[in-house]
Formats: sequence, structure tokens, C-alpha cells
Amino acid sequence: MRKSLVLSAAAAMGALLVLGCGSWSQDNDAAAWTRHDAAEWRITDTSPPHQRQSLATTLPSQAETELPPDASAEDYVRIAVENNPSIRSAEAKVRRLAAGVPQATSLDDPMLEVTPIGSMPETAAGAMGLMTGLRQELPFPGKLETRGRIASQDAASAQKDLQQVRLSVIAETRQAFWSYYVAARAIEVTRESQNLLSQFRQAAEAKYRANTATQQDVLRASLELSSLDNELITLVQQQTTAAAMLNSLMDRTVTGPLPLPKPVKLEPSSLRLEVLLAEAARNNPELGGIHERIEAQRQRIKLAKLQRWPNLTVGVSYNTVDDMGIAPTANGKDQWWVSFAVNLPIWLAKLQAAEREAQAGLHEAVADLASARDRLAFKVQDAYVRVDTQQRLTLLLRDVIIPQARQTLDASAGGYRAGNTDFLMVIDTWRKLLSYQLMYHQSHAEYEKDYAQLQQALGGDLPRPTRSSPPSPPPVSPAEQYQGPRQSESQP
Repeated sequence: MRKSLVLSAAAAMGALLVLGCGSWSQDNDAAAWTRHDAAEWRITDTSPPHQRQSLATTLPSQAETELPPDASAEDYVRIAVENNPSIRSAEAKVRRLAAGVPQATSLDDPMLEVTPIGSMPETAAGAMGLMTGLRQELPFPGKLETRGRIASQDAASAQKDLQQVRLSVIAETRQAFWSYYVAARAIEVTRESQNLLSQFRQAAEAKYRANTATQQDVLRASLELSSLDNELITLVQQQTTAAAMLNSLMDRTVTGPLPLPKPVKLEPSSLRLEVLLAEAARNNPELGGIHERIEAQRQRIKLAKLQRWPNLTVGVSYNTVDDMGIAPTANGKDQWWVSFAVNLPIWLAKLQAAEREAQAGLHEAVADLASARDRLAFKVQDAYVRVDTQQRLTLLLRDVIIPQARQTLDASAGGYRAGNTDFLMVIDTWRKLLSYQLMYHQSHAEYEKDYAQLQQALGGDLPRPTRSSPPSPPPVSPAEQYQGPRQSESQP
């Protein structure tokens, strides 16, 4: 009897210690995890209010990342890839799913059963005291391995999603940079054109004072100057918006200062559509992720079929027996035995539904793959055509239209100085030159944006020609093309 009580007390104390230690460790591990990762992952601290730290003291500063004065699009891309929260979230998802692989391939916890208190049965060997048992379920061969493969495929699919997110951030950063770039160039060209128009107005004022022109010429020039002021306001707003988008993608303060982009010369590229389509089919992470999903669904079908086979449960039991039994043959020998059990998968409706669910998931993934291939082929073909079109338009503006527009403006300005050309024609040719210059920069930026979308669809960067900086862009200062009226020609 005494032995039974001692063993019962020991078992109860052991169970309490196990539960208590596990709870203490879990609570402290959770608190340590929260404190350690609060700054990095921005998780709200769940500690008591008197221990809680302000997020303002734990979050990293968004203004720490500095940019070089001559930052290019790739400098912005590098910082965005390092700091963008969407990429960090996708990386954490990969780690989370990868941590599920050992969980899926591990056995369930064994079951320990202890019966220390109650009305115990009497046997010929003596009265039973402490009754204990240990059971472990052993899945049918192949089930754990299949579960592990499913978890591995899910992690691999998340890895492809991470690549897709990274490509998306890179493309968005490049597009935001070129929006910022075109706004800066448009402001520069507009201000230079404004200086040129001021010279035209001075020439008109001089001719008006000499009674060789009407006041209408001066008023028209003043009106155009006011119109340029209005356009500059819009351009500054566009530049501010693009800068805020860039800062947001780099996880910086949206109002953080950014260096003005340097002029970039367009270098023509030579692309072949069939090569691009083949590369996209081979490297695009969206297709790769769907392939991982298809393989995971095949493993789920296999697991659903394996569920028709029972699992084996092995148990070991041990009972203590007192040496003071009611029978004279009581010997007080303890009892032990080994048991085996299997579950009975007899509910066929449930098993068949699981197999149908897995089959439907496979059909869904295969259809998604076909749809994704069609969308990708269209994206590549569309981006290719837009890149080719914008390249042709940009080169045409740079090499043909803008030089001709400059020559036309020079001729109109010379004719106006000589009194052979109406001032409205000078303004008209000046306005056309300005619009062509703005169109050139806009077309160049659209070319780069479309190129970024093409690279995103391909799943990687395309080799680009080496760019020279500073370039010799066509929209050089228009004021350098026209130095104002000559004194002898502006006086009667």
C-alpha cells in the first residue's frame, strides 16, 4: 500500500513538473521572441502594459538609407530590394512554410496515461495500485514521407512567390524612377524653354518700341509664359508624387529628399520575340510556382489514397500490485503487457471525398498553369511591341524631328528679326519644339517602363547596352540655340 501511494505521488508530481516546465518555457520563449523580433518585423508587443515598449523606440528609422548624388535606377532598385516590407514578408513566409516540413514528417506525440486515484480492481496477485500506459501511433508506411513532400512543395511554391514579389518590387521601382526622371527632365526643358520665350518677348518689346511690331506680339508672349508657369506647377506635382512612390518602395519617409536624376541617353536594344517567349516560359517564377503546386497536389492525391490504410498504435502498460491481497495466493507481482491497435478507415464517403478534393485541386492547378502561360505570352508579346515602338519613336524624335524643329525655329526667329515672319509663327514653332522635347523624354521614360515590365515577365534582367553619362541629349538648352535679337536688327 505504501509503495502504491509513493508511486502515485511521484507520478502526479512528475506530471505536474512536465506541464509546468513546458508552460513556463513556452511563455518565456514567446515573450523573448516578441522582444527580439519587434523591431525587425514590427510585431506589436503583447507584454503587460507596464513592460510594453513604445513602437517609436523599437522601429528602425526610415531615413537611414542614403542615396548617392548621381543615383541611377539600379541604385534605387538595390535599396528597394534590401528594405521593401513586401519582400521581407515573402521571405518570412518561406521560412514559415519551410519550418512545417519537420513537423509534417514527425510522429504524433506519444500518449502517457496514469491512473493514480480511484477504486482499483482486486486480482489474485493483489490489489492494483498505480496504473500506467504509454501508446504511440505509427502511420502507415509512406504517409509521413508524403506529408513531408507536400510541405516541401508548399515551401518551394512560396519561394517562387518570393521571386515574383521581388521582381514586382524591382519593376515598380524602375517605373517610379522613370516617372521621377521624366518629371525632372520636363521641368528642366520647360524652364529652358521659358528662358527662350523671355528672349522672344524682349525682341517683341524692342520691335514694339520701335513701332515695327504690335502690342499683340508682347501680350502673346506673356500669355505663353504664364501658361508655362501653370505647366510647371503640374510637373512639380508629378515629380513629388513619383518621389514619394520611390521612397515608399524603399521603405523610407515619403517626404525624404532624393537627388535629381542625371540625363540618360537611350541606347537601342535588339530583341527577338521567340527568344523572349522561350526565356519567359523557362524562368518566370509564376509558372514555376504553379508547377510546384501541381506536384503538391499529386502528393495530396497519393496521401488521400494512403488514408484508406490503417495506422498502427503500439502500447506498453505497467500496473503496480500490492502484496496484501484478499487471496492467500497474493504475491504482489506488478503487471505489464504490450498492446497493438489499428484504426478502422470504414467511412468510405469521407475518404472518397478527400480523393475527389485532391483530384479537383490537381485539375485546378493544371488549368491555372495553362491560363498563366497564355497571360505570360501576351504580356511578353505586348511588352515587346511597346518596347520596340517606344524605341523607334524615341530615336525618331531625337535624331530627326527635334533637329528639324530647331532648324524651323531658328528660321522663324531669323525671319521675325528681319520682319519677314509673323510673331505667331515664331510662337507656333517654339511651342512645337517644346512639345517634341517633352514628347522625347516621355517616350524615353515609357520605353524604360515597358522594358522593366518585359524583364519582370521574363523573370530576370536582360543585358543592356553600356550607357554613357553625361549623354548628348537632343533637348539641350534652347536658349543656346537663340541668343536674342541683334541690337542692329531690333531698332528701326
